[in-house]
Amino acid sequence: MGNATHPAALYQLRKVTRILALIILVVIVVGLFLPTDYRVERSIVIDASQDEIQQKMFRGDYLPNWMFVQNGKVDSFEGVLNEGDSVALSYDDVAEQGLLSLVELSYRSVLFDVRPKPKMNQVHNEISFQSNGGSGTEVAWVIEGDLSVGLLGPYLALFANDIAGNNFEKSLQQLKEVIELSR
Repeated sequence: MGNATHPAALYQLRKVTRILALIILVVIVVGLFLPTDYRVERSIVIDASQDEIQQKMFRGDYLPNWMFVQNGKVDSFEGVLNEGDSVALSYDDVAEQGLLSLVELSYRSVLFDVRPKPKMNQVHNEISFQSNGGSGTEVAWVIEGDLSVGLLGPYLALFANDIAGNNFEKSLQQLKEVIELSR
């Protein structure tokens, strides 16, 4: 009798492994058709003028206090970042550093790139400013990037809005607090 159940168990195991193989194959095939690029947008209204926000946000005594870096921080620096300047991003758990580079500063927006770690893709950031009719300034942050990191890239890009969006919401809220407290 013991031998009669053994072939049934092997049949069940074979059935389960075939179903798992099919699921893995479907996940891989679907991933081949998903885009690897992403776009994340967040905004907040800050009770300050556009000029005041722009003058303070990339100063050495402000930027490290409002820019949220997951498991890390923006390194301290003196003065103000200008076009072409960069500042390092340091992490708690690794020796590798990232880099935040200010690309363009205009009246309506700030463009900067972030390379989280040396071998990671660069992420393009734009923070734009819109007067909110006397009740402050709307600060909108948009990032765009590409997550071509193998089979997981398309799935990470699919959820980038949720993953990265939380970090930008923290940064924007901290920017609001830092600017409004300094008034």
